[in-house]
Amino acid sequence: MFDVFGEVTWDTRDNILDPTTGFRLSGTLEPAYDVETGGLMTFVKGEASAYRVLDDAKRFVLAGRVAAGSVVGASLTDIQPSRRYYVGVGGSVRGYGYRNIGPSVKTSDGTETVGGLSFVEGSVEARVKVTDTIGIVPFVDAGAAYEGEIPDFSEPLKIGTGVGLRYYTPIRPLRFDVAFPLDPGPNDLDFALYLGLSQAF
Repeated sequence: MFDVFGEVTWDTRDNILDPTTGFRLSGTLEPAYDVETGGLMTFVKGEASAYRVLDDAKRFVLAGRVAAGSVVGASLTDIQPSRRYYVGVGGSVRGYGYRNIGPSVKTSDGTETVGGLSFVEGSVEARVKVTDTIGIVPFVDAGAAYEGEIPDFSEPLKIGTGVGLRYYTPIRPLRFDVAFPLDPGPNDLDFALYLGLSQAF
């Protein structure tokens, strides 16, 4: 597959590792040509996040993120599984297994997620600093992937919720999240743990 990748980003955040104000908008466009099938397709993705501080000391911050993507000009079987859209795991809908949200098929081993041509995601966090170095972050994530080029919401959004602990260092916060899937699938666990650097988004 040959493709050309382009991205445009508008970022007004005050701190890219721990933002408290501003927003970030990004969009990607990736026209592609499949040599084997001779098919032309375009991968499109957009994401927006915004941050609002609620007090002068910047101890209470509301953060939100939405994202959507589509593959235009191809059927699901024309797209290699690695290039399809999936939802689930830490940078997506926390609480669910890696790429466990989306169109699936029955197999001899159970159920397998096969990915989709489109997806939508959203997240909301309340970031509360208890001390100068310790914070708690309740959050809710939602998302789904779909077989069609446009999300038709034929399948309900999968929702994950949980709470995180933040340890603020001079460089970036350390993040520890525990999340619970509200509608777990057969390949999902009862909860999931995430450890990382900087905020989730």
